[in-house]
Amino acid sequence: MNILLCWEKYEENSWTPDLAQALRSAGDSVSEVHDLDGLRRLSLETFDICLPRFRVGAANMNSLDEALVRARIPMLNSRETRVACENKAVAHLAFDEAGVRQPRSLVVSREGVADRRLSWDGEALVKPLHGCRGEGIEIWPSLGEALERASTRREDVLVQEMIWPARSWRLIVGRVSGIIDPYFRRPPASHNRVLSISTGSEIAREKPPTDVERVALEMLAAVDGDLLAVDVLEQEGTAFALEINHNFDAHGGTEAAVDAFRREIAGVALSPIAVG
Repeated sequence: MNILLCWEKYEENSWTPDLAQALRSAGDSVSEVHDLDGLRRLSLETFDICLPRFRVGAANMNSLDEALVRARIPMLNSRETRVACENKAVAHLAFDEAGVRQPRSLVVSREGVADRRLSWDGEALVKPLHGCRGEGIEIWPSLGEALERASTRREDVLVQEMIWPARSWRLIVGRVSGIIDPYFRRPPASHNRVLSISTGSEIAREKPPTDVERVALEMLAAVDGDLLAVDVLEQEGTAFALEINHNFDAHGGTEAAVDAFRREIAGVALSPIAVG
């Protein structure tokens, strides 16, 4: 395959260079591009597929992304899918419309305006609407306190029902590949409830419950994704959709992840409607 790999050159701790090298080692031709100038030097019609491994919201990549979409080059994960990955409100709306079980949530704008009215008993999370990696997450004893805090953060946030105790699963999911490299995050201490590899949680690999796998596949389908990493909460065997990520890291499962990429690339490149 002749692959166009677009990513942000200055992205910290990126797995993308490893992915590029692994694809080349497997026999694929990979051209890496980091900006619009680099893209314009290429003949896009010569590529079988594009891997857009960058933030949709990155201003320095907006024009490049638009040029890719207009060129109608086959793309692993459309722009619509990637937008849903990066905006939790869009993702949760897709899950809701698809009937995927998830914690209740609402959005509060930077001006302090909520997009709907909900109620629940128990704790609530306040987290950034875009991005995260475990940063900026707060846990509040009640929805009322969470809403009060959200109105003062001066940023767009998601206020979400807290599901606890629970296991936090990460699975790579593909249209062709199915479930790849599942693991859950083991907290560094019993009192830790914001679980992320970047904040000290450990990887614990084992086969997930059937409901976790089912919800993971439903999440991929809900946003019409090709290959995504999905986060699923599991409480006593019941699974809840949490978040999705298109620009994910393999976290030690490089061989399985690269194999999944190659299988999904082949599937998308051969599809006559696989465009951005």
